[in-house]
Amino acid sequence: MSSTRIFLLLLLVTPIILGFAGSLQTLQGTHSGVIVIKGPTPIMEGEAKGPEDITVMNEYIAVAFGISTTPPWGIPPGHIVDLAPVAPGSSDVLAQFSLPLNDWGNWATITSFQIVENSSTRAVITALGQWKGLAVNYTYILEAGKPYLRTVITVTNNDTVSYSNHIMGPAVSLKRGWAYAPGFGTGRITTSPKAGYGITEDWVAAYHEDYALGLYSPGYTHIALHSSFADTFYQVTLNPGESRVFEAYLIAYPEGDLCKIAETVQTIREGGLASIHGEARTSKGEALAKGVVMVESNGRPYCWGLVKNGSYTLSLPAPGSYSVFALAKAHAPSTRQNLTVAPGEDLELNFTDVVPPGRVVLTVFRNDTGASTDARIIVSGGYVPPVMYLAVTTVYTDVYDVGKAVIDLAPGTYNLTIDKGAGFISTAKTINVSVASEQIVNVNVTVEILIKPFDEGWYMVDLHHHSDWMDGRTPPDLLVAAQLASGLDIVFVSDHDYVGNCPVIQAITQARSVPFVCGVEISPDWAHFNVYPVVDPSKLVYRGTMREIITAARAAGAIMVRANHPWIGGLFIAQEMNNIPGGYYEDWDAAELGPWGTNSQRTLTKMFTLWDLNIRKYLTAGSDVHDVIMQTYTGKPRLVAYLPNGPNPVSLALAEKYGRTFISYGPFLFSDPLPGTTVGVASLSQNVTLRVKLFSVLGLSKVEVYGKGGRIIQTIPLGSATSKTLEITVPASLATNGTENGYIVLIAYDMQNNRAINNPIWIDLNTQQVTTTVTERVTERVTETTTTTQTVTSPVTTSVTVTTTRTETVTHSTMLTTTQILESVTTTTYTSTYTSEKIISQTDYIVTGVVATLFLAIGLGLSRILFKK
Repeated sequence: MSSTRIFLLLLLVTPIILGFAGSLQTLQGTHSGVIVIKGPTPIMEGEAKGPEDITVMNEYIAVAFGISTTPPWGIPPGHIVDLAPVAPGSSDVLAQFSLPLNDWGNWATITSFQIVENSSTRAVITALGQWKGLAVNYTYILEAGKPYLRTVITVTNNDTVSYSNHIMGPAVSLKRGWAYAPGFGTGRITTSPKAGYGITEDWVAAYHEDYALGLYSPGYTHIALHSSFADTFYQVTLNPGESRVFEAYLIAYPEGDLCKIAETVQTIREGGLASIHGEARTSKGEALAKGVVMVESNGRPYCWGLVKNGSYTLSLPAPGSYSVFALAKAHAPSTRQNLTVAPGEDLELNFTDVVPPGRVVLTVFRNDTGASTDARIIVSGGYVPPVMYLAVTTVYTDVYDVGKAVIDLAPGTYNLTIDKGAGFISTAKTINVSVASEQIVNVNVTVEILIKPFDEGWYMVDLHHHSDWMDGRTPPDLLVAAQLASGLDIVFVSDHDYVGNCPVIQAITQARSVPFVCGVEISPDWAHFNVYPVVDPSKLVYRGTMREIITAARAAGAIMVRANHPWIGGLFIAQEMNNIPGGYYEDWDAAELGPWGTNSQRTLTKMFTLWDLNIRKYLTAGSDVHDVIMQTYTGKPRLVAYLPNGPNPVSLALAEKYGRTFISYGPFLFSDPLPGTTVGVASLSQNVTLRVKLFSVLGLSKVEVYGKGGRIIQTIPLGSATSKTLEITVPASLATNGTENGYIVLIAYDMQNNRAINNPIWIDLNTQQVTTTVTERVTERVTETTTTTQTVTSPVTTSVTVTTTRTETVTHSTMLTTTQILESVTTTTYTSTYTSEKIISQTDYIVTGVVATLFLAIGLGLSRILFKK
């Protein structure tokens, strides 16, 4: 259950909230005390957008209940789905808060929900729920001036049987950041007694640089922990008529300071506090501009406070004994200092020997050209700080100084794994490097490129990727760096309801001479769609019926309308739940596969059912990466498109629309006929022959051949060869399952079970050659204003006619900075033609010729008889 939950969490997408007058930032500046809001939540990136949803907030914390918005993972409506600190720029950090009644997956169905008190000083919300024979009474209390929401949940056994040894208690799941347990740190614990992991406190936390979220569950005994969730459980037996009361506190702050959580918990307990303060400097005497003071208890990580501009102040539960040290990103920690504090005490504690980093200057080259190349570097070994946002784990080579990465590291020995499309076009290469404080180590690495799909006319792209808008955490330059490091040929972006970063990314790709496609993820609450190319964003509609949204996307220039993550808040689950405003509308083109898991298999199965009906919509792929530092799987999976005339936005869209594509999680699968082609056969006794080239840097395992009904017709073992060329013969009767039409789908696997899936090669019982030519032309005149710090000498080129007014900052050799206004008009019209042919084999032509000759002879004979008469 936990692995499924993690996968779903990684894919969780949060739409933008439109139509609400306020935001947390503006509300913070205009209110004091408690506010209760009915309807779409003002929490930025929040998911509670329904008309019956409830948000309650004070000066510190905002939480939203999904009443008409369904929580994730099958949790019933009525539970908390959003939480954010109330501060400028704060956004939703919570996927859910609930009380599982027998470990994860078992929740009460809410039968009533009521606001029983609503004043500026206090809000009280109650709910009633039922799970089997257990009645659950929820009370949520938010008071003015307190940085926490108090929850009191009473579970009563109204059954005639006992519920023995149930694991139940408060559980939180995160949208981003890391979960943490004092005494243990960040890591994974399956549901177990907490004492076995050195956890002595009654609180857990989640954090990133911009938030700290605490969950205080007094006396909890069991824990389930991962970087993305923390469940505080109790082992409970309830006999008939017995009740159990659970109390929990959700605490929020707008900085990643976990000692604030510990301080708040101690205040709730009405315990004593002591303060420590002081300075934090390096061994060279330089003040730490940014860092933390780490506090340990009994030799285990407890909490940390923040260092700002060389100074810090924090409070700790007292009486108590602690070990304390200072550290910063890429620095080695200072000497530890031990102290014992009493309630009310205020101590000064200075740190003067935080060790400055060393530096690795890494340059990555390609073996085939000798040129420097983009790469991702995964760092392991050396000193790993307990604060994950201080860890140096993922680095990308510079997007402009190609192939070069400057990596600051705490003194130590590290493994650097260099990834240039690893698992696709190369294998990862790991080197060992040692670095001392203030030492510069120069390293050159050459990666071996084993395949170049564009030599076969195939180009690779990740068609679902976010930058730094809304819930995205990837700046435009890092987006380009990550996609090029992944070995992709085309850069793509699709932010939620936003195309504002497209000109910025396009300027970067133009400087790198890399094709770029601007997309957008249209994100209503019932499904998400990626559409591209976006020619006229003003015509897009982000909310409305399915027909309205897609019709507007077409008017904006979109050739492709893709159903994103269709079983996770997407089109297929919306269909299944009859939750599409205005009803289902047919005019979408492709269904997305994401990182492989249960829902990807469900999508593939669904597409087989559509193909069985001869509905010619296709599979597509995208990683849905939001943060390229935490999510290092950009381009897995990827779409591989046949673009014989090279890549541009229109040719890519047409290739995807007409199925000239396959999906790759690693292997490559080049087929002749191409996917999307229609092969005509004269009879079902005929065979269809496919010529297939297969490749995998990890070695090929097998290829499966599927026909109508999603049935496996053949399984062909491939040993562990890197490449293989096959002729696969498929009886038409099996491909069509004895009907007039069908398809052939190939799935190839590598030795690590990664797969490549081609789109259908269609089989029709048809003796006539039919050719359909589709030509699409997109021409539009728009005006863009772009501000960039890079000098781009040629104008922005897109699939449209562009008038570009570009404001550029130009730094001259004299170090003077001037601003130039450049206006250029560039006309670029892409016209792509795709031919959807019904191929007739040599035998078919012979059969057709014999039949035609026979009818001609009969006709001549009849005409002679008629002529004589």
